[in-house]
Amino acid sequence: MTQFTCDGCGACCRTFPIFASADDAEREPRIAREGRELATHLRTADWRFQLYPLPFRETCGFLDSENRCEIYDSRPDVCRRFEAGSPQCQEARRRGGFGELEKSESVFSS
Repeated sequence: MTQFTCDGCGACCRTFPIFASADDAEREPRIAREGRELATHLRTADWRFQLYPLPFRETCGFLDSENRCEIYDSRPDVCRRFEAGSPQCQEARRRGGFGELEKSESVFSS
């Protein structure tokens, strides 16, 4: 199995829209305080808050100056599912002007 290791480019936090659920906001209260609550007609079972894009922000508001997530341990589920090296990761890197994320190693299972 191919393994990728995130190199901390931050492209994922400045390329695609980021939405969070009510459960995410319960786990991390800053989401409700600092994100934009979606209008009732735009909410889904999964999405209640918008974290990116937001006016006057070039990245998700939780991305620090070193491209690290300030709420990593309590980050939204959508961020937890985003995998280093996935097609979406590679597309974010391409759009951000980064090269493709290289494979870190191969792991063989018996």
